[in-house]
Amino acid sequence: MFKRRIKLTWLQTAKQAIWPKMGWLRAVQYYAKRTIRLTDTTENIAKGLASGTAMSFSPLVGTHILQAGLLTYILRGNLLASLVGTIIGNPWTFPFMWFASITLGSWIFALIGLPANIYLPDEVSLSILWELLLSEPLRILLPWFLGGYLCALISWPIAYFIFYSLINTAKLAREKALK
Repeated sequence: MFKRRIKLTWLQTAKQAIWPKMGWLRAVQYYAKRTIRLTDTTENIAKGLASGTAMSFSPLVGTHILQAGLLTYILRGNLLASLVGTIIGNPWTFPFMWFASITLGSWIFALIGLPANIYLPDEVSLSILWELLLSEPLRILLPWFLGGYLCALISWPIAYFIFYSLINTAKLAREKALK
């Protein structure tokens, strides 16, 4: 019933993920309104959104939705809100999130005394990164995982309080407008 008549190709789907056809502002407004209209408590919606945001720091890109859903299930939050929360992690924000994760993880490893300094050459290409990852995977992945999940742990309460106040204000405004 809600399927497209003509399916998008994988290239069109990738293009939509990077730059939505309706534009970023309209896409954000659409998801904000859909989130506010969820029939659940403000607390549960905020838990779901915060879980989705936090799991976006994970280096396991293909599993963000699964991780956010599992965390939301454990915390008894709203699963649909966790799906919306994972949108925080997108091709525009991943480089910053990953840089923060790798930097934090490397800093903690250096603090403990473990070798985890990631030195990249001046000219970096995908092939150079791939060779570095294949030659020393643990030197890159362990700090990245540690930093990613610590960033998730730090960002969850911050995101929860921000989303809780935004959703509460929006729901009150919506109730006032409906009256």
